[in-house]
Order: sequence, then structure tokens, then C-alpha cells
Amino acid sequence: MKFLSKTFFFLLVFSVFPLNAQSYEARQKKLEAQKISLKKEINQINSLIADSRKKSKNLANDLEDLQLKISVRDKLINVNNSQLNNLTNIIYNQTEKLTDLESDLIKLKNEYEKIIYSSYKKRSTEMKLMFLFASENINQAFKRFQYFKQYSKYRKKQADKIVLIQSQISQTIDSLKIRKTNKQSIIDENRLVKQSLSQEKQQQNSLFKNLIKSQKTYAAEINKKEKQARLIDNEIKKLIRLAIAESNKNNNSTNFALTPEGRLISTNFQANKGRLPWPVKEGVIVRRFGTQPHPVVRTTTINSNGISVATSPNSVAYSVFDGEILSVYGFSGGNPGVLIRHGKYISNYQNLSSIFVKKGDKIKANDEIGIVFTNESTGKTVLKFNIFNELKPENPSIWLDKY
Repeated sequence: MKFLSKTFFFLLVFSVFPLNAQSYEARQKKLEAQKISLKKEINQINSLIADSRKKSKNLANDLEDLQLKISVRDKLINVNNSQLNNLTNIIYNQTEKLTDLESDLIKLKNEYEKIIYSSYKKRSTEMKLMFLFASENINQAFKRFQYFKQYSKYRKKQADKIVLIQSQISQTIDSLKIRKTNKQSIIDENRLVKQSLSQEKQQQNSLFKNLIKSQKTYAAEINKKEKQARLIDNEIKKLIRLAIAESNKNNNSTNFALTPEGRLISTNFQANKGRLPWPVKEGVIVRRFGTQPHPVVRTTTINSNGISVATSPNSVAYSVFDGEILSVYGFSGGNPGVLIRHGKYISNYQNLSSIFVKKGDKIKANDEIGIVFTNESTGKTVLKFNIFNELKPENPSIWLDKY
């Protein structure tokens, strides 16, 4: 029973520990993926937006761009801090594991020494034979023979355990070295990120001081642009309502009357949620979906029923899924755009300088739609992108691939 209880404890320790370790490892991988994504976003902001700042003479635009970069860098610092905390837990667990392994190794070696000593005393073959021949009957002789056999197996098993634990100790020591190196690397990286963040916040304060004199004028300009955007949104909804009405013909339903093909496209579109290709080959989201405070004038609230993606000049806009061109439109106060129908879903590509398609065209995913407009005064190239479930705006960020 003594041996069985030790064995049970040994197995329990090494079967429970990996579950905890695996959860930390999985979290570390997830955080690393987030970090890679944020670094990529910072690089894109630097290449796509920083170039436009050279051309722009608009302080508000410069400040808005800087706010975006600061926001992403803050997220990177938070991810780095989470990684450091997670690594601390991993290192602690591995150190505990190492202590347990070393303790078990000492116990096993002590037990093995006793086994070897006992074997030494019984080493003589003649002594084993004498022990067998001294049996009172065949059954007792057989039991004694089985005892020698099991004892030999047990000795080998203990030796194998010692080799296994020595190997685990070596692996754990190597892993600890790697983890500690990784931790120091993240600490060094975080220090550099914080330095960049500090410099950007100084720039931010400087720009804000220059802008504050004309803040009222800028706030009025924002409100004017918001009203203009709402008018365009309403015109787009009118086009969708008209398409719904045309699909129904003989009734007043507020939903698309879908053909079997339309139902299939809708189902396939829905099935690809989170995996749709981006409408541009490279880009960074500069305005997110939903109601939000303006990045510069925090007292002003803005609402977006889609996302705005900054990209490089002369970038092509691409269809995110198979469908049919519902409308090629142009409204006062905004650049042209294209609506593509995917069953009951609609994708919208707005702020184009030239368009390659016409109403009724059948479209495949990644087909070219047009060229994204570049604003000469700001130097920015921004695509406004929406997804509608009939008339209901959806958050495009959760439909698009994580990039």
C-alpha cells in the first residue's frame, strides 16, 4: 500500500499540472497573436497616415492621426503587460515543477539505493535457488519465483523513472531559461514602446494647444460633416428600400423576397462571418463602427454605421463576396460609391474616384470595384465600408478576416 500511494501521488502531480500549464501557454499564444496584429497596425499607421501628414496643413487631421497611433500603442503596452504577467505565472509554475521533480528524484534515488543494496545481499544465484528449494510445496516455490520476477521488474521500473525525471528536469531548466529570456525581451520592448508613446503624447499636447484656439470652429465643422454623412446614409437606405420593394412587387414586405439562389448566397455570406476578405489589400481602420466620442473634440459625439479604412493612394476597392451590383450612386456632399447585394446582405464601398462596374453586373469575391479617392488637401485615401442585413447596419469589423 505504501508503494501504491506514492505512485498514485506521483501520477496525480504530473497529470494535474499540465492542465494549468496548458491554459497559460494558450493565453500566451493568444496574446502573441494580438501583439503581432497591433504591431502591424502601427506599421500601417506609420506608412499610410504619416505620409499624408506631410501633405496636410490641417492641425485637426494631424491630431486625429496621432490620437489613433497613441490608442494602438496603448493597446500594445497593455498586451505586453498581460504577457509579462502570464510569463510570471508560467515561470512560477515551472519553478514549482522543477522543485517537485528534484524532490521526487531524491526520493527515487534513495529508494533505488535500498533496492540495489537488497539485491546485493541476494545477488547469489545459489542463494535464490536455495530459497526456492526450501519451499514447503510447489505453490510456495512458484510464489517465491514470481516474487523474484516482480522484484526485478520493480527495480527496472524505478531505474526508468529516475531516467525519465532526470530528462524532465533538464527540459524544465531549458524551458525556464527561454521563458526568462522572453520576459526580459518583452520588458525591453515595453520600455521602447513607452518612450515612443511619451514622445507622441508630447506632440499631442503641442498640437492640442495650437488647435484649442479654433476648437469651436472645428467642432462646428465636425457637426456639419456628421449631418452630411447622415444625409448620405439616408440616401443609401432609400436605395436599399427601393430594392426590397422591387423584389416583393405584389406585397408591402420590408424584407427581401429571396429566390433559391438568393437564399443560398445569404446562407453562404452568413457562414463566412469573420472570414470575409478586406475591401482593400492594405489598410488600417481609422473610424470604427457605432457611437463614439470624436478623437480630437471629446465633447462631440460621432456615429458611424460602418468603418473607415485608410489605405495607400491609388488603392483598388475589392468585393468582399459574390453578389450583384445593386447600385452605382453619387450624392451631393460625397464621392461616388457602389452597393453590392449578397442575398439579403448588402456591402457598401463609398468614397471612390473611379468605378469599374455597373448596375446588374455579377460579381465574385475579390473582383475590382473601383479606385479609392485621395483627398488632396489632407493627403488621405480612405474607403468607407458598410455591411447591411437588409436595412440594419452590421459592424463590418466582426465580418472581416482578422487580417
